[in-house]
Amino acid sequence: MKLFSLNQHKKIRAQAMVEFMLALPILIMLLYGMIEVGRLIFIFSSVANASRQAARYGSGSGEINNVAFYQDCDGIREIANESAFIIIFNEINITYDRGLYPDGTQIPIADIDPDPSVDSCPIEQDTIRNGDRIIVQVSTTYEPILSIIPIEPIEIVSASARSFLISVPILGSAFPTGFAAESSTPSRVPTVNTMTYTPTIERTSTNISPSGDTNTPAPYVSPTNTQPPTLTFTPSRTPLSTNTPSITPTLISCSGLTGVSHGPLTIKDNVMEMEINNQTGHTLTTAQIYLEWNHDTGHGSGGDLGLRLRQIVFAGQVWDGDIQTPSAYIPAYYPSIPPGISKIQFIFHQNYDLTDGTERIIVNIGTPGCTNYPVDSRN
Repeated sequence: MKLFSLNQHKKIRAQAMVEFMLALPILIMLLYGMIEVGRLIFIFSSVANASRQAARYGSGSGEINNVAFYQDCDGIREIANESAFIIIFNEINITYDRGLYPDGTQIPIADIDPDPSVDSCPIEQDTIRNGDRIIVQVSTTYEPILSIIPIEPIEIVSASARSFLISVPILGSAFPTGFAAESSTPSRVPTVNTMTYTPTIERTSTNISPSGDTNTPAPYVSPTNTQPPTLTFTPSRTPLSTNTPSITPTLISCSGLTGVSHGPLTIKDNVMEMEINNQTGHTLTTAQIYLEWNHDTGHGSGGDLGLRLRQIVFAGQVWDGDIQTPSAYIPAYYPSIPPGISKIQFIFHQNYDLTDGTERIIVNIGTPGCTNYPVDSRN
């Protein structure tokens, strides 16, 4: 066993201390770097989660305290701030758009700046419709705890968008799954024969005197009696049975070659229209008429850019009203669809100049056998 002297022990300890002092700054820098990287990742995650949860809250359907979720600006910001555990957000901006064009650029809403760095909340009622988006952008600044590293403050920004589901129509039907068109068969009228009989009764008595004297008794003449009445029975007539042929139902189908199809949606002047071809051979009934249009910027000039729906004409059946919303189920209008080609026309109060890609017509059929077959202009 090798033994070290006291001086040698002191030299080894001194050497170890020197090595530790040389490695200590590096260890401290590594530990501090890990802490700062962890802080940066945590701040980025908090900002991303805040914008995502706030956009999710604002895109909800319904109201809270008689205020629509997309108009509850304080509630949206409160949801975002719940993710700020050890940081403070610099800005929470809320704005809206109508989605994206195929090239990725935003589709603006009239009088609303879709730039996420702009705050547009709150907005007026009846501005948002199904398919529009709410955009929430949250930003904060990252700075190192210690300024031993020459790193400038970094702005961390996260923007999240969610599409609106303003209304959820639910349509139900208790109709059977099939329908048969039948012809009526007259009921059979029975013939009643009444049993009849004719009684015949004859009796002759003669009292004649040969001398013509009524006081002289006449010789006795036996009476002549006929036979008792004879009853004559006439049997009733038994009707012969007749065979009624069974009825073969003709099913109505709204798909395939004998179904219902439609032409393209077209717009000319102030009329949006679509042809419907009913090939079933029967007159169908409608359960609901649905329409989407560019209600706020559809007219491209003048002071009034909106479009108000004033009239609907479908195979001579007319609806009159006044609606200006992003989409609408037409109230109290259930026209019939005649066999063959007919046209449904939506007439606005002024020319339809600008389309925004939301235009849509849906005709829900109510006739049994076709209740689950909507005539949709997008299909």
